[in-house]
Amino acid sequence: MAPTREVNISHLIDTAPVSALQKRAIALCLALAILDGMDAQLIGFAIPALSADWGLSKASFGLLLALSSGAMVVGSLLFGPVADRWGRRRVILLCTVVFSVFTLASAFAPSMGVLIVLRVLAGIGLGGVTPNLIALTSEYSPARSRSTLVTIVVAGMSLGGFLGGLAAAQLIPAYGWESIFLAGGVLPLVVTAFAWKWLPESGKFLAARGDHEGVARIFSAIAPGEDLTGSVRFTQDSVAVTKSPVRELFAEGRGVDTVLLWVVFVVNFLVIYFLFGWMPSLFSQAGQSASNAILAAALFNLGGMAGALSVGRITDKVAAAWGRTGGSRAAYAVVMGGYTIGALFIGAVAMSLGSSTLLLITICIVGFGISGSSAGIIAIAASIYPVAARSTGIGWAMGIGRIGSIVGPTVGAALIAAGMDARTIFLLMVLPTALAVLTLGVLFVRERLRARSVAGADTGAAVVVETH
Repeated sequence: MAPTREVNISHLIDTAPVSALQKRAIALCLALAILDGMDAQLIGFAIPALSADWGLSKASFGLLLALSSGAMVVGSLLFGPVADRWGRRRVILLCTVVFSVFTLASAFAPSMGVLIVLRVLAGIGLGGVTPNLIALTSEYSPARSRSTLVTIVVAGMSLGGFLGGLAAAQLIPAYGWESIFLAGGVLPLVVTAFAWKWLPESGKFLAARGDHEGVARIFSAIAPGEDLTGSVRFTQDSVAVTKSPVRELFAEGRGVDTVLLWVVFVVNFLVIYFLFGWMPSLFSQAGQSASNAILAAALFNLGGMAGALSVGRITDKVAAAWGRTGGSRAAYAVVMGGYTIGALFIGAVAMSLGSSTLLLITICIVGFGISGSSAGIIAIAASIYPVAARSTGIGWAMGIGRIGSIVGPTVGAALIAAGMDARTIFLLMVLPTALAVLTLGVLFVRERLRARSVAGADTGAAVVVETH
């Protein structure tokens, strides 16, 4: 009997040329991410027309926006663990069908109550798709290009918001608000049909489940030159995961840093989801045409996509210019710069509401600065915690931050209900964005002081050794 050979599938993915199967899997993930991002923002595009059609105030849609955002949080938390049991492919297909069907049904909603139920159910599906698209992309990407490919898929969600805005600007005036929900329901179902046939399950997931035939079939396509016949045992690189208790986030003087980091994440989600939900309505209130209002909101997403693709490269270049210790400082500098640009140009948006051209330019720059910097704050979170607490620290920061995705639309509704005009509301949004910059500045100062303290302690220890 031939001895069992070990084949490391992580090594195969990292060393083999990118195969047609991998390209197909990542392309389908990108297509679904674009549609996920589009559907997540359809309700914001539809509110002005819905308000006019149903005779309701725009502020009355605040509960709908808040519950839709909350449902996406629930979907993300629920379907992440489910995918670890069922597989990425099944959950992606299931959740895409869920949000597609309930988005399609939204076109026939007769009242606010029914629409809320439909958008909550769609939101659960939308939230469940996102983490699994990222996971599947990561698991099919070689290490040499993994970060880039994952960033492209994440940026695809902003691209979806942009394309959805362009479509809404044309469809709603011509065919009514129902048309965008029809398109938002049918298109993902069409792509799901292709994904059902062509989207592979994660080979790493199958290996962990002991599906030898499934793994052999996938990796024969990825590395056709590799002999996977005979007695083979598939292995993969594993990263030890330490389930750090939450108290580690507050140990060794990290409590203040943890709270400050949470403030940044909450503000980030608050501002972004406020803009997602209320931009078209506020621009219409300020006198912009319905098409221009939706186009401006779409350009915010285009700026966010450009920012997301640029922030990592800018940070790397700044870090290289600053030398050996420049990595962490560069992350703070770039993200603080992004938020500062965002705050300044939110103010510029408030001053540009009467000019269509200026409004389109300024809101695109806001997207670049604020939405584009979102990935940067995750890198900062990783730098705050030691390896043993890093996973817990990032997970809790993102979870707490999601409170902002509920608060943002609710605050917008309250301000509109209070009778504030669009210019005043946008000027008020400068404040939380400026708060994010100040909070990051305090975090940066604390990090530099801690680094100097450690360096000083090391120097002192060295002196003691030398004198003895």
